[in-house]
Formats: sequence, structure tokens, C-alpha cells
Amino acid sequence: MKPMGSILNANNEIFKRIEKIKQETIRDPQIKAFIDSNNVTQQMIDNDLSVLQEYKDSSIMCADCLSYGQCKNFVPGHTPELYIDNNHIKIRHLPCPSKLAFDEEQKMKQFITAIHMPKDVLKAKLADIYLDDKTRIDIVRRAGLVCREIAKGEDTKGMYIHGPFGTGKSFILGAIANELKAQHIYSTLLYFPEFIRELKNGFNDGTYAERLNKVKHTPVLMLDDVGAEDLTPWVRDEVLGPILNHRMMHNMPTFFSSNFDFKELSHHLSITKQGAELTKARRIMERVETLSDAYLLSGKNYRRQK
Repeated sequence: MKPMGSILNANNEIFKRIEKIKQETIRDPQIKAFIDSNNVTQQMIDNDLSVLQEYKDSSIMCADCLSYGQCKNFVPGHTPELYIDNNHIKIRHLPCPSKLAFDEEQKMKQFITAIHMPKDVLKAKLADIYLDDKTRIDIVRRAGLVCREIAKGEDTKGMYIHGPFGTGKSFILGAIANELKAQHIYSTLLYFPEFIRELKNGFNDGTYAERLNKVKHTPVLMLDDVGAEDLTPWVRDEVLGPILNHRMMHNMPTFFSSNFDFKELSHHLSITKQGAELTKARRIMERVETLSDAYLLSGKNYRRQK
């Protein structure tokens, strides 16, 4: 059995360590400010010292935080706050600025549904578009106006942006989508040739009708690279036709990009393995022209500069 003196000495050492921790804790500037402003008693401090220590440790973590993804707090993405309840010091964890920014970013991502679009297009901004010739200036000016009209709920025609490879047609569609996202307006931006291939797979997994209906009913639709798909009567008459007809009937904003102008697209839509079908092609073009105004995007190939 240990001598009584050694037991008392050990207890004294423990009490000294606790007192040292206590003094270090209550000297923390934020904790000291809380104690002073809430008339915290010594008894409350002694009873809830562990709570104050938790607050101190969490606050240190928050001070060194770089982002929500690197948060080391016990409750990730939350910052501690002290309060008094029934003469006890308690702690609650509130979302920190990094967490709020992360949540807002995730929420904003939902405003754009992208199907097989490059990452740089999904980050595009109207302010980032090169304005080195008049056609580009006119297109950016019109894009900004159309976005404002859509945000106001006004009926407006979309844009049919056509021109050579690499001039930035897809980038402009992405910039428009992001401009609308900032106004909390949902849009669907899809690479049309790949969407057709994906839609065919819907016959096998039973998702064909669902996929087609989502595109038909999206508040704002952007069809990228129309005319680059392998045209068949099914693509023209059972996919593109119903999508455009629905959107035309309901005045739903629709945008296009293509290497073809209207005349060239009409020719493309008319030629299938069954031969030339001018009337069916003209029916599709009537809807394209009703939904959008054509804008030529000329200039150099910016892809070659990357």
C-alpha cells in the first residue's frame, strides 16, 4: 500500500495541472471575452472546463482552416459558439463561412445539367469571351440581353450560333448557361451527337422516354454541335422534331451551336439513307428558326492556340 504522503503529493500535482489548464483556457481572448460579457462564475468555469477546452481547440482548427474540404473540426464545416443554458456553459456548432460557400457552390451546380460537355465550357463566363471582332461583340451583347429577358420571364428567342471549327461556339453556350445560373435559372447543356448515342442506350435500360422528356421540358435548352450527329429519320423525326416542337409550342428558350448555317443545316436534315426528304427537313428548320435567330461566329481557331 502506498504511503499517504505520496498519494497526497500525486493529487496535488493533478490539481496543479488542472489549474494550469484552466488558467491557459480562460486567458484565451475569445473565451475571456465570453466570460466577461456573460457574468460567468468560477463555479461555472470549474463545472464546464471541458466545454471551454473543446471550444478553444475547435477555434484553433478554424483559425488554420484553408477550405471546407480540409476541415479538421469534430463537426466538419462548423465553427463553435459558446452560450449559457441553465447556469451551464454549453457549445453549439454553426456552419462556417467555408461550409456555407461550399453548400452554395453545390446548390448552384444544380442549375446546369451538362451532358458530355468539356470542363472549360462549364466554367465559361461571358466576360471571358474574346472580343476581337464585331461578330463576337454582337453575339456577347445579344447573349447578355437574352439572359436578362429570360430572367425577367419574358418571351424571347434563343440563339443559333454557327461558324467554323474552334471559334468558341460551345464556350459561348457555356457562358450563357453560367449567366443564367447566377440568376437561379435551370438549363440543360448537351453535346447533341453524344446525347443521341446515349438516348439509343435508353432503349436497353428503359430510360429512353425519361431522358427525352427531361430535355423537352428543361427551362432552357442548349444543343451543342447540331449537325455533327449521324442523321437518320429516327434522329430527325423522333428525337429532334418532338423536342423542338414541344419547345416551340411552349415558348421555351432554346439555343444551338453548329458548323452549319440555316441553309446547310436544312440540307443536312434532308439527306438520309432513304434519300432526300426536303419536306421533313423544312419542318424541322421551321422550328429552329422560330426558336432562334442565327448569328455567325467568325474568326480564328482558338483551339490551335492552346
